Amino acid sequence: MPPNRAALVPILPSSDLERSLAYYRYLGFELLEHVADYARLSWHDAELHLYPQPTINPTANSAGCYLQVPDPHALRDTWSGDGVNCIDCPGTTIPPHFGQTVFAIIDPDGNTLRIGRLSPPPGALSPR
Repeated sequence: MPPNRAALVPILPSSDLERSLAYYRYLGFELLEHVADYARLSWHDAELHLYPQPTINPTANSAGCYLQVPDPHALRDTWSGDGVNCIDCPGTTIPPHFGQTVFAIIDPDGNTLRIGRLSPPPGALSPR
């Protein structure tokens, strides 16, 4: 990682790590590491971590993250074509230059992944 660069990695709960790993690998995530009580996956250069929480209630889970990709519409077409339930996310309240959410998916444990367009690199926006 270049100097002065950082990464923020979401860590999501899973009631069954094996099932969660199968789900995310089906979506195209790559398994980086899996030990008894932790897993690391990647989507290109983004990481997603999972930890066991056997008592998670999927209907009450508010955990989630935002995945930015170059072409969210193409990804939605791919995932929808594979039978993944992609949920519309009309009208977000964040400024458009941050990248608007196009759709979301909810994993078997109720974790919500919002998917949108990759934001411009830091410094690419003119100051206000």
